[in-house]
Amino acid sequence: MAHIIFSDYRSPAAEQAYEIAWDFLARSGAIHDEFEACVFLAQRITMMVEEGQENRIRMANRAISEYQYHLENFCKPARGAAASRA
Repeated sequence: MAHIIFSDYRSPAAEQAYEIAWDFLARSGAIHDEFEACVFLAQRITMMVEEGQENRIRMANRAISEYQYHLENFCKPARGAAASRA
């Protein structure tokens, strides 16, 4: 698995939050598409910096939760799709 780097010059905590979130998700096996995960985490953490968030742990936990929610609700194939093709 390649390691994709993220940095935000406005907040050193953002880079740390990204690293924490990436490491957790990679170790848990939640990252199936590295590019998608990178973009998702970078966008979410950038939004948090723009909101004024500075706590790296809070940003990492929120990014992890949002990514997991995204996987569970938007990345699963439709349940009826496979059944209707049979």
